[in-house]
Amino acid sequence: MLLPLIVLGGCSKPAATSPTTLQTPSTQSESSTASTSQKIANEAQKETEIIDLSGTYYSISSDTAIIKLLQGNKWEISYSTLDGDVSATFEPKWETLDKIKKSNTPMQKSDEYSEFNMLIEYTDESDIEITMEDGNPTHTMIFSKQKPKENEQYEVVLQGDLSPFAGQLSTNEFNKTIADSRFTLGGYSPDDYYNNRTTVFPAITENGYWNGMTSHGNFEVIASDLPKKVDGYFEVRVHGTNSGANNAVLTFFLVPPNVSGLDGTTSNDKRVFQALANGETQLMEYQKEKWWTEYQSQ
Repeated sequence: MLLPLIVLGGCSKPAATSPTTLQTPSTQSESSTASTSQKIANEAQKETEIIDLSGTYYSISSDTAIIKLLQGNKWEISYSTLDGDVSATFEPKWETLDKIKKSNTPMQKSDEYSEFNMLIEYTDESDIEITMEDGNPTHTMIFSKQKPKENEQYEVVLQGDLSPFAGQLSTNEFNKTIADSRFTLGGYSPDDYYNNRTTVFPAITENGYWNGMTSHGNFEVIASDLPKKVDGYFEVRVHGTNSGANNAVLTFFLVPPNVSGLDGTTSNDKRVFQALANGETQLMEYQKEKWWTEYQSQ
C-alpha cells in the first residue's frame, strides 16, 4: 500500500516581499526631540521678535500718545491724563492670529500703578492699535496710528464722555458784571480770575455740567440715561448730584462743527444749546482765552 508523499514547505525558498523600515526607540526619541526643539524655537521667536512701534498715536478724542524705543525690545509710551503726564514701559511678546500680530503684556507705569496691561494689534506699520486697560472700563485708553476722521472724536459722547465739549461757558453780560466788580465777584481776587481759579462760570465737564455761581450745582450723565444722537448732534440729559442741583434734570444739545444746530445754522466751531423751561433753546457761548483783557479798560 502506497502512502501519500508529504512535502514539507519549510525547505522551499520564500517569496520576495517589500522591505519594511521599522522605527526604533532611538529614532522616535530623535523625532520627539526635534519637535520639542522646534516648539522652543518658535516660542523664542515669538518673544524676541521686534516690530517698530515708534511714533505718534491718536485717540478718537484727539488726545495723543508717543511711543519710542528704549533698548532691545523695551518701549516707552508717554501720554496725558486728567492727573497729569504719565509714561510707562512695556515689552511686547508677539503671536499671529488671523494675519494680525498681537501682544498682551504688563505695563510698568511712572506712577507705580502696576495693574495695567498693554494690548497691541499690529496689521501693518500704518495700522496699529494699542489699548491700555486694568479691568476698569472707565480707565481704558485706546490709541491708533490713524488720525480720527472729522467729528469722529465726538462719538464718545454716546458713552457719557462729554470731554470733547468740555469748557467754561459765559456771556458778554456776565463778563461785564465781573469786570464791574473789579474782578472780585464771588469773593475772588483779580489774580484768581486771571489764572482761572474760580468756580463762578458754568461749564460742560467730562461727565456732566457745573452751573457755576447760579447755585454751585453739579450734574452728571448717568448710565441709565445716556446721550442720544439726533440729526448729527447729541441730546444730553444730566442729573443733579448735590444740594446745589436740587435733584434737577437739565437737557443740553451738543453740536459738533459743521453740523446744523437747533437754530438751523451751522458753524465751524462746536456749540452748546440748553433746553429752557419754556420749551425754547438757548445758545451758550464758550469763554474765550484771556477773556478779561477785553474788559480791563472798560
